[in-house]
Amino acid sequence: MPNDDRQDERTNPRGVPLTDSQRGADERAGSLWRRSRRLTLLLSLSAFAACVFYVVTRFQWRAALEVLAGVDYLGLVGAVCILHFGYILLRTWRWKMVLNRANPGLRFVELYWITAIIVSLGNITPGQFGEAVKIEVLKRRGLVGRLPGLGAFVIERLMDLTIVAAMGAGGLLLGDGVRARFPALIDAIGILIACVIGALVLLFRFDPGGRVSHWLAQVRAGSGTPLVWARMFVLSLASWALVGAGWQVSLAAVGIHISLVEILWFISLVTLGTLLSLVPGGIGVTEVLAFGSLSTMGVGDVAAQAGAMMLRIYGLIIIAFGLAHWALWLLYARAAAARPAEASTE
Repeated sequence: MPNDDRQDERTNPRGVPLTDSQRGADERAGSLWRRSRRLTLLLSLSAFAACVFYVVTRFQWRAALEVLAGVDYLGLVGAVCILHFGYILLRTWRWKMVLNRANPGLRFVELYWITAIIVSLGNITPGQFGEAVKIEVLKRRGLVGRLPGLGAFVIERLMDLTIVAAMGAGGLLLGDGVRARFPALIDAIGILIACVIGALVLLFRFDPGGRVSHWLAQVRAGSGTPLVWARMFVLSLASWALVGAGWQVSLAAVGIHISLVEILWFISLVTLGTLLSLVPGGIGVTEVLAFGSLSTMGVGDVAAQAGAMMLRIYGLIIIAFGLAHWALWLLYARAAAARPAEASTE
């Protein structure tokens, strides 16, 4: 029989065995983490169920589908793909810029394929955290270590969240209609800004010592420099402008024409709601928020519901873009693997 006492031996980052009080604190932290995960899952499922119920029971499906039936889908797919292609190019450029310090030899083309696939498909994951998969892809291909890649990803995500929060704050200046209809927007922006500040403090000021400090040093090494951040921020602004143009094109396809300023706070509201809900793909949540936002702008109910459905179609086009790149990447990899075999037979 193995000694049960050995199973409870744990050490801190410096390798020193934990005391009874430290083990108790560790167990309480683990229990708190498990409860928080259950609570998060419960809230996400509740948001999903409530929003889907609202969409199914309150949307005027027949009238909205008639509006969607008159859309020029060929032109829509072409326009969205062109705009999303530009967005992926900017995201790839931004990613290469921050990763250059960890690996100056990274090729733009290889990063493009990874970005096109993972960023396009990441929209269907809770909180869009699926984008973090690109860190593991880089690690497995021997391009960048996991921790420096994590540092680059954190900086990218913080920049995106900062821009989304800024767009939402700008939307609050449009008038009392936005604040009255969506009072939680102020709270969401406040939570987002607090999370960004907390993440920055944790990344650059937290130093517990031992192995954790060593890991954080590697993460910081991949996060770039202030000059790189400034350049990345410009690319981030340009990429979000392309997202706004894509949403404008999609809404215009069903006869909804709103200004670029309005589309920016609209994106902020829908994005914040989707991220905070942690519902995969924002199913139901996106439709409810989009419908409410468009109604606030004075769009009729049927048109607003058709616009909300059109944004779902926009998302499906983005996913198809990513799947197409994935299929081409697999075909290229298979062809590349077959060439050495053919050469050896000759």
